[in-house]
Amino acid sequence: MLDKRPNSLITFLRGVPVLGGLEGHSLENLIDLLEERTFRPGEAIFNEGELGRTMYVLREGEVTVSRRSAEGKQTVIVDLGAGETFGEMTLVELQPRSATVVAKTKCITYSLTNMDLYHLYQQDNYAYVIILQNICRMLSRRLRKADGRIVEFLANGASESGAKGKAKAKKRK
Repeated sequence: MLDKRPNSLITFLRGVPVLGGLEGHSLENLIDLLEERTFRPGEAIFNEGELGRTMYVLREGEVTVSRRSAEGKQTVIVDLGAGETFGEMTLVELQPRSATVVAKTKCITYSLTNMDLYHLYQQDNYAYVIILQNICRMLSRRLRKADGRIVEFLANGASESGAKGKAKAKKRK
């Protein structure tokens, strides 16, 4: 029953965008599936290239999301804080992790696996659809933001340096 659960947990989960719209029985079903985990500062929650089947909701703390460049340089993509989610791509596509996530501070997370999502599909189709729809919305927002960054990057010199590199290659021939 929701009324036997801590109000702070219910209030927190209602404020998480990827869980937005879940109430009553649907929120109760989700809470039953979530696993709480704690990570120490500097601890990797997962690494780029690993197989993943888990999405995380950050209850407390901060994490850094980074990715390796083709040259092997680790580059920070974003820092995330309480109420934000990461690892959701693995619930939509069964591909290796696209980034590394490391705890910057002590972190408390709630995790939801692809099997948990499948159980929601079987038990509570409404909750399943709402969560997937919210994941798709979040991924779409992130893609739009990335598109904007790519355009700015290309408009502010990347295309110029690419053109210079092509010109140098032609001179060498």
